[in-house]
Amino acid sequence: MEANAELGGFAVRPGVLIGFKGRLYKVRRLLTPERILLEDPANQQSEVALIDQLTHPSKVQVDLPTGNSDAEGAKRPELLAYSDEEIKQAEQRLELITPLLMLARRTRKDVGAAAQAAGKSVGTLYGWLRDYQASGMVGLIDEVRGPKGGVQLDPRVEEIIQDVIESLYLNSQQLIPKDIFEEVEQRCELENKPVPHINTVRNRIAAVPRDVQSRRRGHPEQADRNLPTPGTFPVPVNPLNPVQMDHVQLDMLAVYSDTRQPWGRPWLTLLICVKTRMIVGFYLSMLRPSSVAAGMALVMGMLPKKDYLGSLGVSGSWPVQGKIRKVHCDNAKEFRGEALRFGCREHGIDLELRPVKKPRYGAHIERMVGNINAMLRKKPGTTFSNPQQRGTYDSRKKSAYTLWEIEVEVADWVVNHYHVNKHRELKMPPRNAWEKEIMGTATAPGAGLPIQIADPQKLKLDFLPFVKRVVTPSGVRNGKQDYYHEAINRWVNAPDPDHPTEKRKFIIKYHPRYPRNVWFLDPELKQYQKLDCDPRTAGGDGTDWDRMSVEELMAIDARDHAQGDAMEDKQAKRAYRARSAERQAQAVAATKRARTKGKAPVPPSGGPNADHSRIETQMEPQTATAQDTGNPFSAFAGKTIRSFNVSGGQ
Repeated sequence: MEANAELGGFAVRPGVLIGFKGRLYKVRRLLTPERILLEDPANQQSEVALIDQLTHPSKVQVDLPTGNSDAEGAKRPELLAYSDEEIKQAEQRLELITPLLMLARRTRKDVGAAAQAAGKSVGTLYGWLRDYQASGMVGLIDEVRGPKGGVQLDPRVEEIIQDVIESLYLNSQQLIPKDIFEEVEQRCELENKPVPHINTVRNRIAAVPRDVQSRRRGHPEQADRNLPTPGTFPVPVNPLNPVQMDHVQLDMLAVYSDTRQPWGRPWLTLLICVKTRMIVGFYLSMLRPSSVAAGMALVMGMLPKKDYLGSLGVSGSWPVQGKIRKVHCDNAKEFRGEALRFGCREHGIDLELRPVKKPRYGAHIERMVGNINAMLRKKPGTTFSNPQQRGTYDSRKKSAYTLWEIEVEVADWVVNHYHVNKHRELKMPPRNAWEKEIMGTATAPGAGLPIQIADPQKLKLDFLPFVKRVVTPSGVRNGKQDYYHEAINRWVNAPDPDHPTEKRKFIIKYHPRYPRNVWFLDPELKQYQKLDCDPRTAGGDGTDWDRMSVEELMAIDARDHAQGDAMEDKQAKRAYRARSAERQAQAVAATKRARTKGKAPVPPSGGPNADHSRIETQMEPQTATAQDTGNPFSAFAGKTIRSFNVSGGQ
């Protein structure tokens, strides 16, 4: 059988059942890579369907006597909803069954040999294979579908085993598993931990990839035995197996969508089918290459492109779609990102990196990105390939294309020029080569259509980047936008279960190009909930805003802040700070002098009562002389006494 080829997808080949118009049909034959002849099993009537109209048979609502729950359309839990330990468990089990998944025809003898090497029963491996094909990596987690009753090792014992393997087994000393077990046994006894069985240690050693063991134990020639020789590329098996991926910074300046002022040079991530030279997909961004860009290019390559071309206003056909089996890329850090690795594992895509400092292939993709740059050099705003070639050409002044318009230009060139232009090595256009490989010829059978993606939305979500955010009364904040749906009300200001004094953070997936929505992973339902952008903070709901990527919105915001900074009168601000500092120093010095004397200074106009009111001053009696001390009223002698008139007169 085809093992993991149909994981997350469905085959389209003669004789299989397929979903079409809400009913089950049987595939009779392929008419073209885009048209399929179907037969209605109920009345034997034939219909022609486009490949974009087909769905997984499990999505057709029918009553199956077997009681297959998949037919009910139930969604499987999301892998990110599980703990790191559970995901690690699934990865370890996937490593054990991967050689079996790669076999085109798997026999019980093959499973038995793998089970014996791993120290597991044949039934256990068959169960893992079945669960992985049905549910992906989630099926390999005990909580969902894994085998029951297994004995869990003490976490510290597991750490000891891994540490001993890393330090003693994976080196040029080449100790045998028995030596490793004895060291594990000794360390466990010293720490009063239960000693694991020797087979457990053997299983952990067997889980280390063969090429890693050979290279770390001093036999690099064995690790490289199955690698292609320098300067050659392995013969491709069929369409999309393999594809090559690479990044390039385009020789063209993009402008901002709102002001049409120069912005910068965009980066292009490109995928090409080695067998047919068809462009599988691409991703355009102003940000430097990352695993996110690689994942977005893979998603575009595997999904139908009819709606995408329609959104760009580009005519023509781009028939490439379906499961990618293997991806070849260099060893750059953007191809080793967690998001890309997670998505490839979840969908059974073999991500193969070139050995460090050993370039072996890549000529196909490098020539292709060169062709795209050559096309763009004919457009205004090109930077050419180097300053000498650019000469006196003013790229910033000539720049005219927004990022959206560059994407339209690239897509139109791919569909209506490159795909229909004769390829020198193929001696035919790539589109004809694709049709030939799919349909076959009179002398050679075709490979048939690639496995089709059953759940496009899940494919997108699995490759999207994610952040962790708190749910507030206004929703979820990402970038400078708020996103909300009533389904998240119960999580507003929810406390962290491990740290009750802190607020809980939730996984939020977002698309780096489209700011309209984010997806909230509910930790209890283990499903994503789509959150819409708050229209009050969206900045507009027209087509122009929708075409702006998240990175452009952030760049525009940073640009506006920079322009606001440039408007500031920095000289006036510096002068103010100098005057303020001088006034502050004077005030502090005056206060210090006064407090040092211990009393307030005497005002020149009076004595101790100088701060009294005028009337109080006038009412003060004159100082009596010594001889007048006997008469208390002598101080008023000689004063004119006026009568007091209630009406205000004299």
